[in-house]
Amino acid sequence: MDTKWRSKTRFILFALLLVIGLSGPLTLLNQGSYYLQRDYFSTQEFRQELNQFSSHLSLFELNSLSQQEAKTSITVEKDEIVNYRNQFGSLTNQVNSIHDEYETLIQDARAGNNNTVANFYAAQRDSKVEDLMKLFQDDESAIAQIRKEKEHKIDRYYRLREQYRPEYNRLLDEFDYYIRNTSKGKVHSNMNVEGERPARNKLSDRGYVYATDYTIDTTNSLHSSIEGHELLAASFSPYQGWIAVSKDSPLQEAAKRYRWEQLILFAYVLTSSVLLVVSLTRFKSIMSTRDEASWWAIGYRKLPLDVKMLFISGTAALTVSLLSNFASYYPSVYDIPLIYGGKLLVSLTIAAISMALTLLQGKLLVNGLRSWNEVGKEWSHSLLHRSGSRVKASFVQTMNQFKDSFIYKSTGIRLSLFTIIFIGSGFIGGWAAFTNNDTLYALLALTTAIGIAAFFLLFRQLGYLNRIAKAADELAAGRMPDALPQSGSGVITSLAININALRQGVSMLQNEQAKSERLKTELITNVSHDLRTPLTSIITYTELLKSEEVTMEERAAYVEIIDQKSKRLKTMIDDLFEVSTMTSGNANLLLQKTDLVQLMQQAVGEHKEAMDNSDVQFRISLPEYPIYSPADGQKLWRVFDNLIGNMLKYSLNHTRAYISMQLSEQKVTITFKNVSNYEINDNAEELFERFKRGDTSRHTEGSGLGLAIAKTIVDLHEGRLILETDGDLFKASVILKVEEASVGI
Repeated sequence: MDTKWRSKTRFILFALLLVIGLSGPLTLLNQGSYYLQRDYFSTQEFRQELNQFSSHLSLFELNSLSQQEAKTSITVEKDEIVNYRNQFGSLTNQVNSIHDEYETLIQDARAGNNNTVANFYAAQRDSKVEDLMKLFQDDESAIAQIRKEKEHKIDRYYRLREQYRPEYNRLLDEFDYYIRNTSKGKVHSNMNVEGERPARNKLSDRGYVYATDYTIDTTNSLHSSIEGHELLAASFSPYQGWIAVSKDSPLQEAAKRYRWEQLILFAYVLTSSVLLVVSLTRFKSIMSTRDEASWWAIGYRKLPLDVKMLFISGTAALTVSLLSNFASYYPSVYDIPLIYGGKLLVSLTIAAISMALTLLQGKLLVNGLRSWNEVGKEWSHSLLHRSGSRVKASFVQTMNQFKDSFIYKSTGIRLSLFTIIFIGSGFIGGWAAFTNNDTLYALLALTTAIGIAAFFLLFRQLGYLNRIAKAADELAAGRMPDALPQSGSGVITSLAININALRQGVSMLQNEQAKSERLKTELITNVSHDLRTPLTSIITYTELLKSEEVTMEERAAYVEIIDQKSKRLKTMIDDLFEVSTMTSGNANLLLQKTDLVQLMQQAVGEHKEAMDNSDVQFRISLPEYPIYSPADGQKLWRVFDNLIGNMLKYSLNHTRAYISMQLSEQKVTITFKNVSNYEINDNAEELFERFKRGDTSRHTEGSGLGLAIAKTIVDLHEGRLILETDGDLFKASVILKVEEASVGI
């Protein structure tokens, strides 16, 4: 038992010595750029302090004009006068602007019968105009105003410059200087000597710990960052001399501290390096005496290989992190030795334990993986290998789901924000607990508040989603749900909008279905009526022909009637068959390059005689140039023939009818307008229904299928047939596409 305890103690001490041995070189690597200088005055920190002093010295001392001298040196050039006068535009524009500014005020005052106020505004306006005229006519007036503005800028410059004076006074306590103007020979110094040689002699005394030649280029000094510096730029020129640090300077304390920290660091690095060498020489013997029969070692060997690698990586990373933390905290030991010294001691102790665990795991891993066969065997029992196929499938599924989450970008972005908020809160919380930083605690409180708000927002969205899902279930079951509320612009709102659209679609579908049933009933009734009427006439007159008492004249009249009714019956059956063929999609179009103007002229020519004999006056307006369209000329002629025939049948006597054709944006619009002889319903679309006529009394000739056939033909040409009614005015518009570059003038 005592042997095992001594073995454990030796191993822990060995790990501690190894950690201390490693901490020295790591600290040197981390702090070497600062401490591997000859002294404090060779560091970048001191160089920055020196440059800062030179900038402040240039600002307050070197070539510095007094505020009154700067104002006295102000000059005004001719170009400045011109630019100042025209900075708001020409004289005319500025005068008009002043008049516009006061015009409304004066009119409002006079509208309120307040002549006193109106006269006051007018006096103000005239005064401003007078001052403006004086500015443009009198150079002295312009120079006075420009000088006044420059003086204000100089006052502001000197007022802002005073913000840097406390820092300048602090730097004066740190540095002594002797600086001479290379062009004017003017000397600036706080060394209480007269002449360059006495200054050099004083610098050679032992009262100074640092001195350097220094050139100050005042054109790049701190003054250029202060507003208004451009008015003083001409007074600056370079200086040369010396800047030194005396033994009484506050910087001497920083130099002593640097030397002390430097010596301690080098001593620590040397000591730790010796301990590292000793530890490495004892490494093999220490590792070989460790007992591997303990319960935790046996349990560790049973772990899968990837879990072992995870554990050893974690302990190794913790060791490296603690050692790096130790190296970065080194200078802080001298500021608050108790606090940071205690933290560093705790870090070294935890690092030693972590190092011991890492070494033990490494030994067990090496002993268990002596050959590639053993490595392969261990890998075959690892979690990654055993679940490889499942992980791969899960990964592919996850990536697909991840891609799906960005089908709607707003959803993906919200999901990413929620994830970042929750993970960020945990990360900041852990960081704040480890570093004990008040700022991080405040940030943690803020992210927690944001996380709670995001949590409630997420549940609100889930509730909204559940309402949408319930509405979808009701739609699937054939019931009509209530309309969903629509708010926001996210994907869930879009889904609610789509559900509402489906709801409306179902309602419209039900209405269309009811309408379709009604139309079927009307179709059967109308077909029966329209087919029975001529058929009844045929049967009746056929029976009359069978009578022996009928004279030859009557027989001829009956045969003529039977012939008319037969042709009408054939026309109705042919039209019904044509509508059925077209609506079923079996109609074939022979598309060719067709001149629509010529086609319309042919259709009008077919009805020329009927138009001339009609009481309706036709006004036809067609282009004088051809308009070409890819069309089936025979079927499209049928559309024109039908619409012209309707105008002849249904136009009110002694009115005008119009046929026109207009081309615009690669489309042609053919318009037919007439005043109906019958009262037309407001719903013009009903005229497209089969067996629907303009005269509901159904006394006119025709099948009632003309407009339905015309619309089907136009639709097959990817065009539109639009019917419009305004009282008894009937308008039909055929819109067709035309070929590009096919219009000839």
